[in-house]
Amino acid sequence: MRDGRGLVDRSGKWSRPRILVAWFTVLAVAVGGLWFFLGPEANRDRAGCEELGRDARVRTALGEAHRPDMTCEELGRAMKRAAVPGSSADGHTREAAAAMKNILLAVDDDIRRREQLGVDAALRRPLAESLAAYADVNVMLTDPTDSVYVRESLFSRGPWEAEDGFHLAVNDDTLVRVIRAVSAAPAAYAVVRRAQTSWEAGRLAAFPAGSEALRWSVGARALGKLDGVAEHVREGLPQDEAREWNAAVVRKLSAGTATREVAGAVPAAGRIERAWQRVLARAPEAERDAVVERQCAVMLDAAGLTAATDQCLSNASGTASRALRVLRAV
Repeated sequence: MRDGRGLVDRSGKWSRPRILVAWFTVLAVAVGGLWFFLGPEANRDRAGCEELGRDARVRTALGEAHRPDMTCEELGRAMKRAAVPGSSADGHTREAAAAMKNILLAVDDDIRRREQLGVDAALRRPLAESLAAYADVNVMLTDPTDSVYVRESLFSRGPWEAEDGFHLAVNDDTLVRVIRAVSAAPAAYAVVRRAQTSWEAGRLAAFPAGSEALRWSVGARALGKLDGVAEHVREGLPQDEAREWNAAVVRKLSAGTATREVAGAVPAAGRIERAWQRVLARAPEAERDAVVERQCAVMLDAAGLTAATDQCLSNASGTASRALRVLRAV
């Protein structure tokens, strides 16, 4: 018997073929819906890696090392070799600085195209280590209003030469987004933050006695941006995973505090950095976020420049909030 609904048996109930068709239809819709929501998300970082490898700026940065079939691991290693081909102690070459700028711009465009603040896991550590190798990153994080860096941050501007080698600049928001993208890996975030900490400690140690400490407090802007990045990472994680991320970061940032310090045996910058590491390592787990956010004040205290602690905390808090606004807008 057949009616307007399809096949039915003599009792008026749907026949078995009709039931099977209905179940298969429901299953197909469910699977399709699951792929729609999870499939693109699960593969988005991988897809971004492949797109990144095809970007003309990345191909230019990698030069002869570029291959169209590179895996993400190979791409990450090649990008780092292009941006940091050797020791950066004597400054960067024009080619390396140009490669670094191209890579940063390409990664940022890829982030915004995918509307996701992430890169493939294989790219995080190489990118973080490349960022840490450039003092330009420290300068840009610290003072995005520096006239030279503002002028040279235009995408059309290449590296410029100074006495200590070639330099590069990118937009402040670009830098914050790229740092956030690598920071899904706590070890990568720690690499960037330790580099900034060492740079800030060096600036503090270079201050002459009796100098105006308020000038240094501008450096808190950089630490504040990194605070904002950390908060954004934690926002996207379940509570347990956020705690694990924090714990891993603290272990990396406080590494080396077991070595006993002997007065006068290390440079002033080293003493300042170690003082910060000790405070962080001794902080109870529940207080570590607050201790990290007070980093600039701890370092000022260690340097004997307590007059600027209130200003540095204000600067750090303000820039953390701005960094969060930039990241939440993606």
